[in-house]
Amino acid sequence: MNTKTDETDQAWRALGDPTRRAILDLLAEGPATTGDIESRFPISRIAVMKHLRLLADAGLVTARKAGRQRWHYLNGHALDNLAARWLTPLSRRWASRLSRLQKLSEGLSEPMSAKPDIDIAQDVSIAAPPAKVFKALTDDIGAWWGAPYLSRDAVDMSLDGVLGGPFQEIWTNGGGRLLGSVTAIDSPGLIEISGPFHFGLVHGIAEFRLNAVGKGTLLNFTHRAIGVVEEKFAEAAKGGWGDLLGERLRRYAETGVGQGISANIQGEGNKP
Repeated sequence: MNTKTDETDQAWRALGDPTRRAILDLLAEGPATTGDIESRFPISRIAVMKHLRLLADAGLVTARKAGRQRWHYLNGHALDNLAARWLTPLSRRWASRLSRLQKLSEGLSEPMSAKPDIDIAQDVSIAAPPAKVFKALTDDIGAWWGAPYLSRDAVDMSLDGVLGGPFQEIWTNGGGRLLGSVTAIDSPGLIEISGPFHFGLVHGIAEFRLNAVGKGTLLNFTHRAIGVVEEKFAEAAKGGWGDLLGERLRRYAETGVGQGISANIQGEGNKP
């Protein structure tokens, strides 16, 4: 049995319907509410919700609540999985670029009161329990977080998994850079980090919610930020988070093999 093919079967079935493909095209322009999507198609709200449910079940779309509204996002990580399985390396790079085109569209009928410059939501399935993934996110972050997602002066990374704990790069000679602070934590189900990360004059909130699914974990990730962010950097952030969480964190939590700045101790911090 080809496991990779099985994992993508549901996604290909979902993509077989032209309305669902059109919904993905809409979400590639930016997140949208159920009402926004309904207004773009000559079908009932119930039909739209059914299409969204099928896309969500296939992992192609994820949703987040914001006040009384439900916002739907293109799940670029799932599209990258399809590309990795079926497309040539050149085609995969193109598909990845398309999945990063998510941006807030103009003229939404119910816009957010404050439009984020960065607005990302991704769901990642990890074959490891929440406690192990939480440990990788906090105690072992340097084992999977590495170049090119850090400053050239960094020699290590650390995240103190307590309320108010710093998320920082460690530089030589006692220097460093504070990327954010823990503003919410509920081990092993939630950690929220607020700060600029590497985006300069912004205030951002990155939320990691860990949900047990069988013996594994579904990581619901959201990153929203407001400030001075060039569009090319906002788009690059989507691909960066997809690589960090969907590839590096997942590999480390599942196998103990790291790709981070402290990966010279691969696996030692996260073995059972």
